Amino acid sequence: MTSLTDPFAAPGRNRPAPSPAAVALAVQCRKAKAIADNAGARFDDMPTPITDASAAGGEVQLVVRPRTLADWARWTTNLGIDARRTTNTGTATVCRFELDGVRARLIGVGVPALYATTFNQKGAHRA
Repeated sequence: MTSLTDPFAAPGRNRPAPSPAAVALAVQCRKAKAIADNAGARFDDMPTPITDASAAGGEVQLVVRPRTLADWARWTTNLGIDARRTTNTGTATVCRFELDGVRARLIGVGVPALYATTFNQKGAHRA
């Protein structure tokens, strides 16, 4: 079996230095990964637990399944989320915000249905 050699190890070849943008992205990715790894313990006092916490591309994604609109309001208030940065996808509400200097998304699965049930909107599922 032959081993692969590093092309930059040859005489006269120099490994290029990483660009400042690449270094900044690597730092953001490390921060996002650390926040995602500690999210369960960090938000332990919230009314509904985090279902999933992940990091990709320097952005943290937190997924929750609130049981009531009060639970959802507590999440958005504690994270300082601006209602203007909220998008409904039909089955979930996605909020973009910044957490400890890192881009983040809070995804509330079932929140549109909670709004529809609470405010008795047309098309809401009724038991």
